[in-house]
Amino acid sequence: MPLLKPPRAAQVNWSHHLAGGLSGCWLLAEGAGDKAADLGPYRRHGVSQGGPPLWKPGEHGCCLDFDGTDECIDCGSGKFGWDVSNELSVVAYIKPDVSQTNTIFGRSTYARPVLLSGYAGGKVRWRVYTDSTYCHIVSTSSHATDGSEWVHVVGTWRQNDGRIYINGELENSESSSNGNLSFVNDSQFVGIGGTYEGGNYYNCWDGRIEYILVYNRALSAEQVKWLYREPFAMFESSISPARVVAPIAAISLAGSVTAQSAASATLKSLIGISGTITSTSGTAALLKSVSGLQRAKRSWPNDALFNGMTASAFKLGTTLSLGWFWLRTAGCSVLYRGLGMGQIDFADMLTVAAPNAAVISPPSYISHDAGSTHFYVVRRFNKCGYLEHTLAAAVKISIDSDGELQEPHPNKVFNARIEQVDGNTIRLVWFYCPLEQKSPPACFNIYHDNRTGQIDYENPIAEITYQGRKFHSYQSGTLDAGRYLFAIRTEDANGVENRTLAQLSIQLNAESIDPVEILNAECV
Repeated sequence: MPLLKPPRAAQVNWSHHLAGGLSGCWLLAEGAGDKAADLGPYRRHGVSQGGPPLWKPGEHGCCLDFDGTDECIDCGSGKFGWDVSNELSVVAYIKPDVSQTNTIFGRSTYARPVLLSGYAGGKVRWRVYTDSTYCHIVSTSSHATDGSEWVHVVGTWRQNDGRIYINGELENSESSSNGNLSFVNDSQFVGIGGTYEGGNYYNCWDGRIEYILVYNRALSAEQVKWLYREPFAMFESSISPARVVAPIAAISLAGSVTAQSAASATLKSLIGISGTITSTSGTAALLKSVSGLQRAKRSWPNDALFNGMTASAFKLGTTLSLGWFWLRTAGCSVLYRGLGMGQIDFADMLTVAAPNAAVISPPSYISHDAGSTHFYVVRRFNKCGYLEHTLAAAVKISIDSDGELQEPHPNKVFNARIEQVDGNTIRLVWFYCPLEQKSPPACFNIYHDNRTGQIDYENPIAEITYQGRKFHSYQSGTLDAGRYLFAIRTEDANGVENRTLAQLSIQLNAESIDPVEILNAECV
C-alpha cells in the first residue's frame, strides 16, 4: 500500500481489523493552521496552545515540530471508552530532539489514566493508572535524541498485562497491574506533545510527532507489527485506485507467510503475523493490483446470480443462496496466486478456509515445478461478505532445481536512485524491505568504480546500518568530475551478502550551470 498519509478527506474504514476499538486518530496531516483533526468516533479535535504550530516534513507526510517549551495540542477532555472497555492502547510515531521525559500523549499530567512519554537515554515510558495497582514500564532500547531517528512506539494495557513495543517489537511488559479505569473523571485534559491545564504548560515535547492513534482495547502483538508496517491500513478502502500515490516501486505487506517444501515440491503455506514480505512492482502494476482488489471486494453476489455455479461461488458456498445472501457468517480466508505481486489473480480463489485457520494449502492440482517462482496472498472475508483490502499475508515461493525451497538470502534493494547534490557529491537513496524472514538484514555495503568502469566489490567504500523497512541513503565526499558507477548490496546478520550486479550510473558535472537569460517575453 502507499507509504503516504491518506488525503485529508479520507475516512476510517470501520470494517477493517485495525479500526476495531479505534477511539482517537490524529494523523496531523493538516500541514497548516492551528487545528489537528481527530478522525476517531469521538471527534476530539485538537487546538494548538502556545502559538501557531510548526509544520514540518515527516516520513509519511507532514508532522508537527514541538519546541519543548510552551507548545502542545489541546484535545479537550474525554475518556475514549476506556472506562467501559477497561483496556487501552496508544500508538505514536516520534522523532525526539533531546533526551527527555516529556509527554508524547497523555490524559492529564498525572496519567489519568494514561501517559506515554520520553525517558532518559532515548527510551520511552508507559504509565497507566487505575483505582488499584498501576502499570509503569520503560522500553529497553536506546534511540537517537538528536532529531535523526524516527521511532514507532506502542503502549497497551489490560488487567495484569501492560506492554510497550518499539518499532513493532515487544520490549518490556508487566503482569502485576490491575484495577479499573472507570475511576477517571470527565475533566482531565487530553494533550499531544504535552498538556495545557489551568493556563499552564506541562512537560512539553521537544521534537517531532507524526501521528497519534488511541484505542479502547489492548492491541495484540500481531496488530502492533501490522501498524508498524502499514500505519494507515485502516484508511485504504476509501482510496480510489485512480488516486493512489505510489512513491516507491514496492508494496509493503503487514504479516507474513512461511512455507515448507519437500523434494516433490509439495507446498503448504502457514499463515503467520510477525514479519513483512514485500515485492517490487511498477506503479502501473500496483494500481492494477489495487483496482483488481476493489473489483473482487463484492464480486460474489454477481458471480452466483448471473454466472451460476462457478468455481469461486462453489467454494464460497454462495451457490446455495443463489447469490442473494452471504452464508459464511463467521467469515473465511481465501488463498490467491500469481507470478508477481502485480499479477495476482484475485478472480481465481484457490482455497477457502476458516477465518482463523493456522494452515491453508493450495489444491493438489497446483504445480510447483523445479526452478519456478510464485507469489501467494491470503485475504479474509468478514462475516458480512466484505473482503479486506490490505495485503495482510503474502509470500514469495522460489523452488530450486531439486524441487526444494531455495536457501534464504538477502534480497536486493528497491527503487534505488542516484543524484548529484551540494558541491561535487553524490547521494544514493533506496528503499528496503526483506523478502526472507530467515535472513534478517544487518547493513548495506556501498561499492563504486572510482571512474575506472569496473566496480570493486572487494572493498566497500561505506557500510550503512539497516534501520528498518524504510528509505536509506548515503552521501559521498567531494568527488572529481567524471562518470561513476555505484552498487548497493545487502548483508544479513550471518554475513551473507546479496550478489546482485545491479549498478547505478551518474555523470558528475563539476561545472556550475549558467542561468538562462530570458531575451524576450510577452503576454498573449
